[in-house]
Amino acid sequence: MDPLVTASPLPSRACPLCGKANDCAPAACGAFRGDCWCEAVTINAEALARVPAEAKGKACLCRACASGRSAEQR
Repeated sequence: MDPLVTASPLPSRACPLCGKANDCAPAACGAFRGDCWCEAVTINAEALARVPAEAKGKACLCRACASGRSAEQR
């Protein structure tokens, strides 16, 4: 299992890279439902590598960070 995939609700609704809303459906509803937008996309490997250790498995990236777009490109 990927270390960023969890079977319980993620507590953070903010992206650990930029601080903006991550639109995580499980975090928003408070229950793991498996229907988050991130399950249908490929997350940029470089962005995953930048996730701080304390946020791994606890916070989803936002769509922009997950795509690998830097703050300057947003």
